[in-house]
Amino acid sequence: MFRVFIAATAQGAMETDTVRIREKFSFLLNDPDLKGLSLTIDPLRAGWNTPMQTNHYRSGCAPMEALHDACIQLRQGRIHFATITGSDALKTGYLREERNRMMQIYGSDISLPEAYTALAESFCRRHHIAVETFRELRDALFDNYRRSVPYARIDPLRMGAVTRLFRAVDCANPLMDYSGWILLCREDVLEIIGADHSPVEVLGTGFAMAGGDGPAHVDEIASYHHLKRACSMANDQAGFDFADIFNRKKAFLEAYTCYPVVPMGLLLAGGFVQDCRDIPDWLGEHSLTLKGGMNLDRAPWNLPALRALIDMGRKLKQHTGMIGGVHGNGGLGGRQGFAILA
Repeated sequence: MFRVFIAATAQGAMETDTVRIREKFSFLLNDPDLKGLSLTIDPLRAGWNTPMQTNHYRSGCAPMEALHDACIQLRQGRIHFATITGSDALKTGYLREERNRMMQIYGSDISLPEAYTALAESFCRRHHIAVETFRELRDALFDNYRRSVPYARIDPLRMGAVTRLFRAVDCANPLMDYSGWILLCREDVLEIIGADHSPVEVLGTGFAMAGGDGPAHVDEIASYHHLKRACSMANDQAGFDFADIFNRKKAFLEAYTCYPVVPMGLLLAGGFVQDCRDIPDWLGEHSLTLKGGMNLDRAPWNLPALRALIDMGRKLKQHTGMIGGVHGNGGLGGRQGFAILA
């Protein structure tokens, strides 16, 4: 089995911002001795239920799923390198009505906030949490995000309720243009690629699905058993328990923070806490995000986890010896992914 590394990354507001770095490694495509794989994260405009092209991925978990698939092939020696690419001009490339319409992925009968509210209510029933207690946890989570970016400006209008459980600030803010690119390779290809002296290693990846996604599956999704499988898979590959390392403050974490029930599920399924009652004290000691999460650092539809992987890799280069964990959540949570970097 081969080790896998992130050899290079690029990101910016537009795809043209990443061209210079991507062209530096274009020779790989022309080398007959090297076999590569190009994976693409679809933009919002591709639709939600439309047919998907080969090697394309679609959901908030898509970058983690692509990373997991690429790492399997790289570790097995089936390919030498892989790229993961995604671009979406969510702020400038859509009319407001068009963007809002395309984000109604479960149809006009139920909005995403209402669907996540149904999921949160199922989560509360499962863990015997009162609605008021859930709101207190929600507020504690947001305070945790804010501590990562104390200078962030918050629109007072976003503090208003959008459902009986959530405020606008509890949801992701998607209004941004973003393009990201990751080059992965095996350890024996690093020298050929000319990667820098301290490439980030992908120690483990995990990806798992529930039996379905959407409002009809909230009870299964709320169990987050599939997220537990994804975390366990990544831990097994890495050879250690990430939550244990993180709780000892030897790691960074970038949780998927769109709707509070998602990071709550991660904390429980990932083994960071044993009970919902432990969450407030845990949040007082640890940071769930690097820069305020999807709530305060915006979230480009299917691409937040791609940006999180790139940002985490760059963070680890600045902090030798630390570990990084990145979480991805797809749809209503029917797809879950986790990656451990070093």
